[in-house]
Amino acid sequence: MKHSKYLPFQLQDFLDDDFFVQWVVSPDDNSISFWQSFIETYPDKKDLIEKASGIIRSYREQQFIKDEAQKNKVWQRIQHSVSDAPVQRTFRLPSYLKVAAAILIVVVSSFILIYKYNGSDNNPIVYNTGFGEKKTITLPDQSEVTLNANSSITYNPHPQANTPREVWVDGEAYFTIKHINKDTSKIAPGERFIVHCGDLNIEVLGTTFNVKARHGKTDVALITGKIRIDYNDESRRNTTVIMAPGDYVEYAAKKIVTTKKLIKPEQAKAWTSNEISFTDASLEEITETLQDRFGYTVNTNDTMLLKLKIEGEISVNDVAELLDVVTTTLNVKIEQSANKHITISK
Repeated sequence: MKHSKYLPFQLQDFLDDDFFVQWVVSPDDNSISFWQSFIETYPDKKDLIEKASGIIRSYREQQFIKDEAQKNKVWQRIQHSVSDAPVQRTFRLPSYLKVAAAILIVVVSSFILIYKYNGSDNNPIVYNTGFGEKKTITLPDQSEVTLNANSSITYNPHPQANTPREVWVDGEAYFTIKHINKDTSKIAPGERFIVHCGDLNIEVLGTTFNVKARHGKTDVALITGKIRIDYNDESRRNTTVIMAPGDYVEYAAKKIVTTKKLIKPEQAKAWTSNEISFTDASLEEITETLQDRFGYTVNTNDTMLLKLKIEGEISVNDVAELLDVVTTTLNVKIEQSANKHITISK
């Protein structure tokens, strides 16, 4: 844009010019550079430019005045300032519609920025892990969650003080919940901690537990503390399960299919130390772990093989050791290709 365009401009002309209005209300590098250069080149225009700028800014300020009488005073002051201009021209409302439009852009942009930095509390944070990856997340209340491989957690980074602490889990996670309630018989809404997992809501207080939600079922193993399990189904809201340390619950097909007492509850979180651990595991459970945690594809030409079970405990450090245990204990043949494909046969 050339300086020469603005040499004949008077007050009203500047008020009518979109590029000038944009520079006053929402300057960018281009407009700042241009008008600084113009004023330096034509210093005799400086007073006129400052007057036009002042009028636009005055109008902008009145956008934030709620009192109607005060708005009218500002409008009259603007009109008066224009009538004092050297060149007498009719003050046209469309000029100020342009100003108002430019101001509206600034106001809307400001609102977006304010929302982004101060009002984004409701924007959830999501953490994901890939195959063979673990990740530990510290929640806003200083509770800790360790995500197993191929899992995700979602939560609000700025929960309100009087609302429950809530997280949503898909996959497997180990929780160490910060104990913030002082009286377990009177729990305030902001002291509640709820894990949403599939069809279940798990409410906890000062607790460490492991939860796994995969393949249409949810497993919960309580290590310390106390938790309550509720159903998302409205018709079953009054049906709850209270778990004590060492309790294990498996939920599938909209019902609890297994409940038992774990001899070694800590084994449920063995994966957090990179162990691959099972107790009385079927080959189906082992293949699910290979698929879910390590990204293997497992096929078999005889599905009955998946029912085979290894009695007792398995604790190994890597997949190669696990496959050795399976082949020697169950007397099956395992073929493994370079692209993480495993075939199991008799």
